[in-house]
Amino acid sequence: MVCAPMARLLIVEDNHELASLIVALAQSRGHDAKAAATGEAALEALGPGQPWDAALVDLLLPDIRGSEVLGALRAHGIPAIAVSGVYKGDRFAQEAVQVHGARTFFEKPFELITVMEALEQAGGVAPQPRAPPPIAESVLLDELLDAEDLIVLEEFPPESGDTAEPLQVVPSTDPLPEPADAEHALPLPFGRREQVWSETATPSTPPPRRALPEWSLGGVLGDTTVARLLNAYYEARHHGELKLQQGQVLKVVYFESGRVVYAASNLAAERFGRFCIRQGVLPEARLAEVSAFAKEHGLRTGEAMLRMGLMDAAQRKQLLVEQVKEIIWSTFTWKEGGYGFSAMRPRRTDLVKLSVFPGDLVLEGVAKTETLVTLRQHLPRSRRLFPTADAPYGLHELKLEGAQALVLAYADGSKTVEDLLALTDLPERQTLATLRGLELLGVLEERPDTPSRRHRITFGL
Repeated sequence: MVCAPMARLLIVEDNHELASLIVALAQSRGHDAKAAATGEAALEALGPGQPWDAALVDLLLPDIRGSEVLGALRAHGIPAIAVSGVYKGDRFAQEAVQVHGARTFFEKPFELITVMEALEQAGGVAPQPRAPPPIAESVLLDELLDAEDLIVLEEFPPESGDTAEPLQVVPSTDPLPEPADAEHALPLPFGRREQVWSETATPSTPPPRRALPEWSLGGVLGDTTVARLLNAYYEARHHGELKLQQGQVLKVVYFESGRVVYAASNLAAERFGRFCIRQGVLPEARLAEVSAFAKEHGLRTGEAMLRMGLMDAAQRKQLLVEQVKEIIWSTFTWKEGGYGFSAMRPRRTDLVKLSVFPGDLVLEGVAKTETLVTLRQHLPRSRRLFPTADAPYGLHELKLEGAQALVLAYADGSKTVEDLLALTDLPERQTLATLRGLELLGVLEERPDTPSRRHRITFGL
């Protein structure tokens, strides 16, 4: 078979965030990819004039069996691979391949790059990396955005003042691709390198040092939550970057194997020196001294504080972990703005190695940031929650205290939120925060009024 320059890939996956991540990776590798959230949508996409080269099919779909979709794909001569977070083991792998015609089978969680390579092989096509677009010389690009520099264009900016303004997004002269749902789309700055960041009041800028990776248009935050995007990276065990934008505020979360390794923000108040002041580690009166020492010796703020004896290495690492959490938690309440995906750039050797588990990050973040009023809005007393069949996390991975574990055990779909509050000894806010966190993690979901063909499971006693 002669390899085509680009593949048309159909991604049949009802997890919206995971599907978006798979589509974004496919597009970054030169393919034309489309997501279908239901089996019926996938069957409609098999109509005349839509020649797909290969497809990925989740075996557990909200409306029809994934095996039915595999059968339809086979009837159309379209090779497919199957994935599932529920159907696991050799029995289901053999059934997917030998009975339903899948080329291969992957259990969730999986390594996304491995799945993508299998999808490309199934379609008999090779990836075609996109040529990088030209970079405007007026744009100053940082070598790498990390948790201590926090998306600043100066290598070692003075932190003594709080006058830094959010960086401005350069308007693009190239039109972004028309989104599938233009009614809900926002003009996001992820599509072109030349529109990433620039400093508006800079009279002159040096030539760019290194091109930032191209961002793939992901979607709008009104349709999802940051917590669910974290879940998608973890379920795919993906190495990559997640860019979040609300107005002029830009934040980036960096992942390795699905775990958060650092984060960045363009807000001056979220820089490392200011964070240390809020934590009581650095007296505000000494911030200018630290900044001057860092600039004189070419150091980052944390390294400067280390050499000045203001903290030790272990304390610095823990502070960076807490800073990363704070940056990410601040986006949990975002209901407007957009997100985009990019491949991970090579790590700098001078960065502190971090590894933050998204499951604990979300549970802790909800408990720390959500007010009781907000929790009551999310979880009215009449709601019923039950275990998700294909949760991104195993229960053994989550740090649940004894009383929290009992709340999860009781949430079997037969009880309302009011029932759960009566059954536990935890305070109302802690109970609701636990339920909300587990819902955002995809461990619990609301019980539908109509029967579903999904297999129901319970963590009950």
